[in-house]
Amino acid sequence: MTRRGAVWRAMGAALLACAAGACHRFSPRSYPVPEDLYQASMREFRAGRYEKAQVGFQALTFNVGARDSLYPLARFYLAESYFGQEDYVTAGREFRRVSDESPTFRLAPDALLRAADAEAAQWTKPPLDATDGQTALATYQELQGRFPDSPAARIATVRIRALNERFAAKEMETALFYFQRNAFDSAILYFKDLIASYNASALVPEAYGYLVRSYQAIGWKDEQATFCDQLRLYYAPYLRARADVRALCGDRSAGR
Repeated sequence: MTRRGAVWRAMGAALLACAAGACHRFSPRSYPVPEDLYQASMREFRAGRYEKAQVGFQALTFNVGARDSLYPLARFYLAESYFGQEDYVTAGREFRRVSDESPTFRLAPDALLRAADAEAAQWTKPPLDATDGQTALATYQELQGRFPDSPAARIATVRIRALNERFAAKEMETALFYFQRNAFDSAILYFKDLIASYNASALVPEAYGYLVRSYQAIGWKDEQATFCDQLRLYYAPYLRARADVRALCGDRSAGR
């Protein structure tokens, strides 16, 4: 490639980079009118340029009074900008401010929902400390109590169901830790707790199956029979699919 060709290629790459947003500049000072700054910040937010949007919304919260209608909007999208950057701690704090400082604001329920989402996002894997998950659960429940008729509260119901499934997975993992080490007494406690605490979880039939196996291992035949009966009554499809558990239960459900 000639030197002139290399220069033109470099210029073309630079133009493409600018077109993709690398040369984009955003300064809140360019928008002295608050409404203009809000609209400009929203454009940055919708384009996924969360860091620039954050700067704009932050400036707006300084430039307008707390009673201005733009204030809670700016703070809400400031929180969303932090969320977009995966700064969940700051996002959660900012969402909480919106719901607490502006409880009559139309997005107050959504802010509380997003605060809980930010807390849940900090609990990345079920085996880890579930403190953030517990905090998220409490916030979802708070939302349902404070804004029971809001669409956000209905979404919280779905979020709670998913969160409980993660709690159940954590309980199952702990139970299996003991089960696989033949510490059946401890495993039984965790399997039972999973069933009692998260009875809507998809893991409940499996917990019953492990209880049958645990009681068989320690020779508690009456308890083994009790949980076999409950499997036949409530979770027959699981029992039909698990020949190993069905064999421990006397295979009476095989033909059902």
